Amino acid sequence: MVKAVQKLDDELATTTAIAKRVIPKMAQWKVPMTPENYHLWFEYSIGGNEGLTDDINKIIASGKPFSGVVNKQLYDQYLGDEHNKRLVEQVQKETQKIFKRIVDDILVTNESTSDYGQKLKAYAKQLDEAKELSDVQYIVKDIMSDTHQMAAATRNLQDRLEVATTQAEGLRQQLVKTEREALIDALTGLHNRKAFDRKLKTLYEVFQKEGTCFSVIMVDIDFFKSFNDKYGHQTGDEVLRIVGSMLHDTLKGKDFPARYGGEEFVVLLPGTTLKNGCTVAEQIRKTISEKHLKVVKTGESLGNITVSLGVAQTNAEDTMDSVIERADKALYLAKDAGRNNVKSEEYLKP
Repeated sequence: MVKAVQKLDDELATTTAIAKRVIPKMAQWKVPMTPENYHLWFEYSIGGNEGLTDDINKIIASGKPFSGVVNKQLYDQYLGDEHNKRLVEQVQKETQKIFKRIVDDILVTNESTSDYGQKLKAYAKQLDEAKELSDVQYIVKDIMSDTHQMAAATRNLQDRLEVATTQAEGLRQQLVKTEREALIDALTGLHNRKAFDRKLKTLYEVFQKEGTCFSVIMVDIDFFKSFNDKYGHQTGDEVLRIVGSMLHDTLKGKDFPARYGGEEFVVLLPGTTLKNGCTVAEQIRKTISEKHLKVVKTGESLGNITVSLGVAQTNAEDTMDSVIERADKALYLAKDAGRNNVKSEEYLKP
């Protein structure tokens, strides 16, 4: 029971964290709050679809309105049938099972339909040959009886088809929800470690094939353990949420922020040099350090949040892990230097 409640709380926290970003953005750009538009901006907000992110950012930069036509084009392009093909394939087996259960009913109904058609032909012949009004009445009574039976069979089949369709749609939606939540950190709403590992692998493969560099920023909240011990885990969780939200809002385009674990975060910067990566890291540090915390109920000041950051860029000798290791070592240099600062791999000893 406790696990079930915790799971529900985690799902609610995830949904709330993302909704806090999605709804204001839609209001800011005057996008109608339809299910399709919310789904579209939900995907944009979590940043998992680079093409969608680029297109929306371009529209925002151009100052053009998100008209009904624009919204529909974006939805059809990125969330339409073609782009949901993989999910459709995932649920295909389950939906086949659902509809397999009613195939026999369909065959029975078809047989009933065939029998019904043959009976109608016989009734038509009987009507032509009827001599008395009473004969016609009996024939009509038989027709009505068979018609009622046929209608009942058809209604039953229709009901079962509707139920099966609802079940199949429920499966599809659950798969979408499960896949999305499997890649999102429930507390912060950022990408989680699993999503980060996937993205890192993709960037590293592109780096090997095309030579397109990327940079990594490791981010650690300063004195988080003592802060957590002093003010409690709920306040500590709120700090993590705030840092996650500020990372999301500070970074743009293809930048990929994720919660790495505990009080550590990581940012992947595709196509970004070490120098530019340090510029982004300093912007993150400055933005977070200006955030002052206080307890809403009591007004008690909790001070400012600060973070230490380490930056590294891929090189020709790198493995997928080595660039992360250098960024992590640079992070510890930043901590040793007094925290609330940025250090790049250039400060590491050969």
